[in-house]
Amino acid sequence: MYTKEMAEAANLNFEFEVNQYLRDWIFEHEDETLLQFDQSLAEYLSNNALRDFFLHSFHPLKHLLQQSAIACHLGRDASEVYFDPTSGDPLFSLIEQRIYNLAHRMDSEKMHIPFRSVQPCKQTEAGDNSDISTYPFESEEIRYNSGNHFTSRPANQNVFEENSKKCSAKSGGNLCVMFKRGFLEDRLQEIKEQVIITNEAGEQELQYFVVCSRHSPREGHFGTSLVIMDPLNRYFPVRVLVCDTLLKELPNHPRWWHHFIAEYSNVFGNAIGEIIEDLSLPLQKVNIKGDDPFRHDWDCPYYVTSMTDALADLILKDPGLMLNGGLDEIHHEMKKLMQDYYNSDLTIKERQDIRSINSLKRWNSGQILIKELMPYEARNSSYEV
Repeated sequence: MYTKEMAEAANLNFEFEVNQYLRDWIFEHEDETLLQFDQSLAEYLSNNALRDFFLHSFHPLKHLLQQSAIACHLGRDASEVYFDPTSGDPLFSLIEQRIYNLAHRMDSEKMHIPFRSVQPCKQTEAGDNSDISTYPFESEEIRYNSGNHFTSRPANQNVFEENSKKCSAKSGGNLCVMFKRGFLEDRLQEIKEQVIITNEAGEQELQYFVVCSRHSPREGHFGTSLVIMDPLNRYFPVRVLVCDTLLKELPNHPRWWHHFIAEYSNVFGNAIGEIIEDLSLPLQKVNIKGDDPFRHDWDCPYYVTSMTDALADLILKDPGLMLNGGLDEIHHEMKKLMQDYYNSDLTIKERQDIRSINSLKRWNSGQILIKELMPYEARNSSYEV
């Protein structure tokens, strides 16, 4: 087990390596140390050197990752991270947290390491996490909303692209996985257009579309849908199954069910409401007012990715089940495939287990991006990432 003491020792070594790198940079770029003023070198390294480095370097994160010791630490495996048992926050050194925060502030998806930084409005000038007591007294929303803790930060576009690449790879034949930015109505319009092309090409086989998207501009929650189309009738689906993730049990619909109906009705007409079936899985804990922020469940992107994967796999394995099977039977088969969230007896895992699994996914999302940013030689060198 990786202990707090082990993490603290690794953090001290990392701070030493970064400070050595910054010392060299300072002596080579004296004309760019604009924030030094009358500080001593030690004070400057403690306060503003890293910020100057970020302000005056082209893609500073890539420069740091050219140093093997720095890259090894930033790209370390989750097994080499100490996570606070209460909040779930990884133990970062001061300078590592600054690196993630300043990279986030640079406003580039290729610099923003998923989940490891706080929003710019919650940072000090130097790039530290602001203490909650320093927020404006009247700012209840800023004070307690998402973003203060590793487990309650919303995903960024890097995570979406990573999950999209994984799921979309299953497309082929009469299966199309549509995991794209935008909203459900955009994807449904695409489906109609694609079926027209399929029909004109003389294809008569049923077409299966698995859609992962936000519901609508008004309701940005993620959801997954399965739309089965017959090329001979491109105006109306054969079957529609929609999956939400809120912690609830059927036959109760999620509170934004009407958004599903509205988006489908905009594309296929009001009659579509009669055939839409609810295939939701109760994975996401509803946030309760007054909960500690680190207990908030912002892992919808991982839940919908798991559902998208399961739907695509079932279509490849047994399309007849998805066309004619009952909801209970399909639920049963989906749970078999969703082993991150369901036990072998198909009961949902304990909330703490789900939280740990999602925390690992959050860490790995950042690790994947860091590895992509490394020089080719570093990615394939002897030290492990």
